[in-house]
Amino acid sequence: MNKPTTTRKGKPSMKLKTSLEDLRIHTPSVWVIDTIEKNFSMDRLVAGQNYAMDGQIRLLKMTKGLITSKVQCTEEKPFRLEIDIPVLSSDEWTKVSQRMAGEARIAARLSAGKIPSSLAMMMQDCGQSSFADVITVRCGCRDKNPCKHAAAALFLTAQRLLAFPLSYFELKGTDKDDLLIKLRQARTLEAKGEARAHASIREDDLPDLPPLEECLEDFWRSPHSTKDADRAPMPTHLPHTLLRRLGISPMDGKFPMAGLLETIYDDVSTSAREQRRDS
Repeated sequence: MNKPTTTRKGKPSMKLKTSLEDLRIHTPSVWVIDTIEKNFSMDRLVAGQNYAMDGQIRLLKMTKGLITSKVQCTEEKPFRLEIDIPVLSSDEWTKVSQRMAGEARIAARLSAGKIPSSLAMMMQDCGQSSFADVITVRCGCRDKNPCKHAAAALFLTAQRLLAFPLSYFELKGTDKDDLLIKLRQARTLEAKGEARAHASIREDDLPDLPPLEECLEDFWRSPHSTKDADRAPMPTHLPHTLLRRLGISPMDGKFPMAGLLETIYDDVSTSAREQRRDS
């Protein structure tokens, strides 16, 4: 195995330079690797990986539902092959977006050009595969089973998606902008036409607290010693109280401002707790 290298954006590489370990920890590349392992025998998988690492691939093109490639073998001319990848219809992507609507961070990550790993589970919940459970290959070698040339093309596809992750959506029958529109529509319907991140806070949600005037003497007094303060449990509180009080944002946009702020606050809080625990 070659030493892992970082794939840079720019002219796509026609040689597999990224280690399998790196491909397995990034989406959507890991979904391609899963497909390879499901559809190819071990000998053809290894041979295809070697072809990809040796730069035997002369062409790799991804379009809607189709991967086209040319792989040089021992013959004079390279084998031309096509791999069919199942696509989702517009209605199926709408169903997926409705499943995605419950997580505000999905929209933020898509807007940043990233594909969250949770998308695979959401697609599975909708009866769809994140990449392909079964592939159909047409190769000039005329092998009845998925051949090593197809494996080589898929290994390079995984690397290409690592560098250009949003190409995944075109391959699966949509694009980022269309998916964001569907996601916005799904959230609007979920909120019954109101672009809000939370329901209005109710009186029975409020904890039973004593009046402020009864707490003045202890207001600035910590319940924990200075030695134990850093390790003391965080006090319970209502989540996102300020956002609830502010209500619907007057700012227009594709997604509720309060929902995006909620995601940011949650991520910052999670990171702070992890750092506090590890310190």
